[in-house]
Amino acid sequence: MDRPTALIRRLLIVEALKDSMSHELAQVREQMRSEGLKIIDRQDNEHDIWVQYSCGNQHDEAIFMKKMLDAESRNRAKRTGMIT
Repeated sequence: MDRPTALIRRLLIVEALKDSMSHELAQVREQMRSEGLKIIDRQDNEHDIWVQYSCGNQHDEAIFMKKMLDAESRNRAKRTGMIT
């Protein structure tokens, strides 16, 4: 069993991460709005995420591999000290 203070510390760290991520999410959404970038449709499946989007008057689509997104998010979290 973990020490009580270790669990409390872990909780406080996770709460700080949540606040930081909420702020980052709001900034990304604001930047998308200011650049006229809108997600029209999104479909998730086991291996990837398909996104149809518009930027101004142009429409396009993209496919993002989940394994790559997961690896990049873990790498960024480690670089910023969010996880060890």
